[in-house]
Amino acid sequence: MATFMAWYSTGEYGKLWFEADSIDQARELLDRVQSGEISVDELPKFDSSVKGDGWEFDDLHELDGE
Repeated sequence: MATFMAWYSTGEYGKLWFEADSIDQARELLDRVQSGEISVDELPKFDSSVKGDGWEFDDLHELDGE
């Protein structure tokens, strides 16, 4: 499983980290957060630098892979 990082904005800025099996799965998970289907806290091994409310994602990057 790889770790992914995405910049986000809520009117300010920040970033979050989570794990997924692939970039496609990572995008799907972020889409589910944006649609309200899941909470950001439900992302696998989630961590963040939170600076406000709401979620808008940009620039998804894989940090490491297996």
